[in-house]
Amino acid sequence: MMQKSAQGRPIERRGTRRARGFTLVEMMIAVAIAIFLIGGILTLVQSTRAAFGTQNALAQFQDNQRLTMTFMAEVIESAGYFPSPQTYTVGQVLPAVGVFGTVGQSVYAVPGDTLSVRFGAALNDNVFGCNGAQNLTVAPYDVFTSTFYVNAATQQLMCTATNLAGAQPPVPLVNGVISLTTLYGVKRNPADTGSCTDTYETTAQMTASGDWPKVCSVTITVTFVNPLGTPAAPAAPVSISRVIAVMNTAGVNS
Repeated sequence: MMQKSAQGRPIERRGTRRARGFTLVEMMIAVAIAIFLIGGILTLVQSTRAAFGTQNALAQFQDNQRLTMTFMAEVIESAGYFPSPQTYTVGQVLPAVGVFGTVGQSVYAVPGDTLSVRFGAALNDNVFGCNGAQNLTVAPYDVFTSTFYVNAATQQLMCTATNLAGAQPPVPLVNGVISLTTLYGVKRNPADTGSCTDTYETTAQMTASGDWPKVCSVTITVTFVNPLGTPAAPAAPVSISRVIAVMNTAGVNS
């Protein structure tokens, strides 16, 4: 029955309009677009993190290189140094003892390479051993022996320092080191006055020839783990070399 208004006019009834939603296809398209955008963002984040990690690894690698070469050079170039030559003789400060079988001998190594150097340091002298220690207590002088070697198990460059008080505990200096190799510059021809070094020998050759007292320079080659590699795909190791003049003989043409 048709309804009427207050004035008696019939009221026309309109059909209710159904609200329209998203179809299944539209929902699937929206989800696909969202997944694509999220995947792109995640890829960007991963790439940024990887680049940041690589930059950090390279920066640490460069720091390790600089520290190794600078620190080893500072210690090795002090080999054979002794204080106040007007007061003390080399035989007093650096006598023949242990692996240093000749008076004044300041460098010795064994294949592997394990490199040892020694020097004398007066009280408060500005020279230091491989553990960074200086002579702050012993008068008139202390004798420091520094031994560098690589711990293959931990891939660390290690150092053992010894003075007149005895041996100190080993100290790790740098991580990520695979090997240490050395060459020794010696003077085999006394008639050659152009340079302190005319021949380079390996550790084995030095031991066979007995040329340890003639060392003028030491060439160290340190091989590092390449930071760009991964455990699954290791990159080729990186080797860095440096020639270091030995203080007590470099530049002496004799």
